[in-house]
Amino acid sequence: MRQFVIDTEPDSKGMIYISGKDYKYIRQVLRLNVGDMIKVACGANSYDTTLCSIDDNKKKITLQLCDVQPEKTSLEKPDPDKPEFWLLQFIPKPQKMELIVRQAVENGTSVIIPVIGEFTQKGSENILGKKSDRIERIIREARQQSGSPLETKVLEPVSLEAALKLIAEKQTSVEQNNKSCVKTSLYERNEESVTMHQAVWQAEEKNPVGFAIAAIGCEGGISPAEITLLKRSGFSTVHFDVNILRCETASLYGMAALQTSVLEIKKWQLKE
Repeated sequence: MRQFVIDTEPDSKGMIYISGKDYKYIRQVLRLNVGDMIKVACGANSYDTTLCSIDDNKKKITLQLCDVQPEKTSLEKPDPDKPEFWLLQFIPKPQKMELIVRQAVENGTSVIIPVIGEFTQKGSENILGKKSDRIERIIREARQQSGSPLETKVLEPVSLEAALKLIAEKQTSVEQNNKSCVKTSLYERNEESVTMHQAVWQAEEKNPVGFAIAAIGCEGGISPAEITLLKRSGFSTVHFDVNILRCETASLYGMAALQTSVLEIKKWQLKE
């Protein structure tokens, strides 16, 4: 279900006032009229609202909560059995990075770690600094279109070494809760590689997966030295026996494969 993402909570009367680009989105993209209902997401809360008035001259819209004193519904309900998916993305050209962020939000990725790699074009990482407002807008639009309940976070660009430290910290916290981690890196060569299912099964041998991450290269892929560093940090090298993929296609394909493998194996285990 589509949703509308806002930054401020409803007022004391349960009213939400919309103008500017948000007005245009509701009228021209969602094409809503008076009386239509829409789910509004604000932070970790969601509300069912009704569009109660439209002023096309002033380009303003008023939404009203369906219940004046609603119970806030958490968008990210704690689910101890649901894994968290991260993307370690070696930074490609700006336009491709924007597409990767959009697709990652749509497919339910929690965190994106942009990595300045050996093949990253000089200056490409600036899109995540100078144009951070644009990235936030892309995230918001993707959440609205897809209905994703997750507030996907795009971290500051870092080196591969710094990214691996962040991942190690995350892994420690996950394993303290008796969960396992799946760490994969997509590579165009098939030497010493495994399938995505094999990587997940190896992690599932100890405990259920609580955290899964895929490392995806930019234009030119991931360098041999970077692959070696990833392997030393416990990443399984995964090779897909398919055509050569563009980096933006590989990110979507790789995350989808990782999610499918983790969730399908979990279903099989529940049936046994």
